[in-house]
Amino acid sequence: MKTVILAGGGHTHLEVLKRLSSHHDSSVKWILVSASRYHYYSGMFSGFAEGLYGIEDIRIDLKQLCENKHIHFIEASVESFDPEHKTVTLSDGERLTYDRLSLDIGSHTAPDQIEGLSERQTQMKPAHLFPDRIEACRKAKELVIIGGGAAACEMAFSFHQWKQQHGRKYDRITVIASNEFIDQRSDQVIEAMFEEKGIHFIKNDYAVKVTDRHVITKNDKNILYKEVIFLGGAQAPDLLKTSGLPVDQKGFIKVNAGLQTIDNSSVFSAGDCAALVTHPDLPKSGVYAVRQGEVLYHNLLASLNREPLADYTPQQRALILLSTGGMEALMLYGKWRKAGRWAWLWKDYIDRGYMRKYQ
Repeated sequence: MKTVILAGGGHTHLEVLKRLSSHHDSSVKWILVSASRYHYYSGMFSGFAEGLYGIEDIRIDLKQLCENKHIHFIEASVESFDPEHKTVTLSDGERLTYDRLSLDIGSHTAPDQIEGLSERQTQMKPAHLFPDRIEACRKAKELVIIGGGAAACEMAFSFHQWKQQHGRKYDRITVIASNEFIDQRSDQVIEAMFEEKGIHFIKNDYAVKVTDRHVITKNDKNILYKEVIFLGGAQAPDLLKTSGLPVDQKGFIKVNAGLQTIDNSSVFSAGDCAALVTHPDLPKSGVYAVRQGEVLYHNLLASLNREPLADYTPQQRALILLSTGGMEALMLYGKWRKAGRWAWLWKDYIDRGYMRKYQ
């Protein structure tokens, strides 16, 4: 019997699980290893922070999903893996052997270059940490979000909306972005919304140090905080850097167009933890990770059967529906920038539809 280990319960592995029949080939044993029993869907984090969704709305029970598909589920984290000997060591000390290993273990948000951040931040990744940290951010008198991008903007809008609805209108939210939030066209709309709502923002500056009470920036700004979140981009897990497999300059596993590591045919990688050599600037986003699932499923089986692999080609444009609070959202697609309740209803429809596939 051949063994395929899926390490991590990320977006791409969810798509692989969806494609596996409950009557899949009995000559292949599938194992899912995840640090949490639940997959928390990041696309609905902003709605959860705002109070629009409950915990059951935003999570998928991986253990139950695996039982339905007759797949072995292990709740543990991967401590190390040995590509040469094809073994994986888990946090409980168990050692597994594999014929194919697929890594979809995501990323974390604690960059070493910001002094004092890792021990003081309210950490949002890995995703299963998120729900327990939300209440502190909601009730923080001073909340600082380090980082631009859609996630940082969404969370600022969502926490602001929650505070408005719960008598905390004098709380202060500050967003620090080293560059643009999204792009010049989008930033004009986002900044106008921030100003209208009273959300403070600092652009073209970046945090260099976090003390017990202040975030200090490169330009010597001292920003008071009670809770601080880093949403400034994915950071590679140390596990990848010590694996012996080729990684890019940020520490993510290098994979070819078939999502196969470039010098080890038995190891695949997808989602945030992978660096696609054919598209080195591909954003770390669930939009792309979901689309990788079909290719990864095909290639894991094809590689076992010595058949040709398929190539993953990212879509040229990705639709972004950015929640702006109060059941409204901003649509970003190509040159289009449109905001309104209709955009949030569209986002809610897509997100709930995605969850229904697994729940």
